[in-house]
Amino acid sequence: MITVRVPATTANLGPGFDCMGIALQLYNEVRIEEIDKGLEINIVDDSKLFLPRDESNYVYTAMERVFRKAGRRVKGLRLELNSNIPVTRGLGSSSASIISGLVGANALIGNPLGVEELLSLACEIEGHPDNVAPALLGGFVVSVQEGRRVHYSKNRVNKHLKFGAMIPNFYLQTKKSRGVLPRYTSYKNAVFNVGHASMLASGFINGDISAIAAGMKDRLHQAYRLPYIKGGELVMRSAHRHGAIGSYVSGAGPTIMSVLAGDSTRFERGMGLLVQNRLNNWKLKMLEVDNHGVTVSVD
Repeated sequence: MITVRVPATTANLGPGFDCMGIALQLYNEVRIEEIDKGLEINIVDDSKLFLPRDESNYVYTAMERVFRKAGRRVKGLRLELNSNIPVTRGLGSSSASIISGLVGANALIGNPLGVEELLSLACEIEGHPDNVAPALLGGFVVSVQEGRRVHYSKNRVNKHLKFGAMIPNFYLQTKKSRGVLPRYTSYKNAVFNVGHASMLASGFINGDISAIAAGMKDRLHQAYRLPYIKGGELVMRSAHRHGAIGSYVSGAGPTIMSVLAGDSTRFERGMGLLVQNRLNNWKLKMLEVDNHGVTVSVD
């Protein structure tokens, strides 16, 4: 029996559209066993109400990509999925499924594929590396894709940084969230995002709080997505008032993520009251960084 544990991820971080992400200590777990024939998928959490339990399941389709790439087959598979990452909330649930399938299949057949090959396969499936890279590698990852090759830089995130995820009870499909973005942007906006993304990356790499605060601004996507996140602008304003050094739309949304430095008591109290008094269809979840990425164990 192989057990794969994959962290949640938060991507974009404001200006780092499709190229920056951080792994967080919230996990999906998949148990994989080879059987004599067929496919058995058991989903033990509430996502069983809407996730497929046949060959269209993301974990299984990712496993098949590894088997084809390695030229190997298995007789049959039994999968048990336990998903703690909320689905379609901008916390990397699909990337976690992809990485668990790729890494699990690779382990099942003796690990013939290396990290770069697994990451390349993940990007072929997902389309961009911002979530899959930190899910695989952990920490803060800057990544760019050129054809089938993915260039990445993984960096540890200082443990004194915490992340406050404001998660609504509605979802925003990635396809819709991407569909509202304009096809073109101005030179001025492009320069703005290049500068702020560079500042933000420097801040995370060096643990510079002022650089993170200065860099976490965007002109490419958030203004177009926030109108589809009811309560999102209020959450971002309130987060700043209660001590967040920066807030952004996590991935394609609708989760709003805030970065905290040091003691987060004021933030937790203030945002908790906001949920209680004005946004009872949202919840606050405090998360810490995962600097390790996917893990595999064999029973």
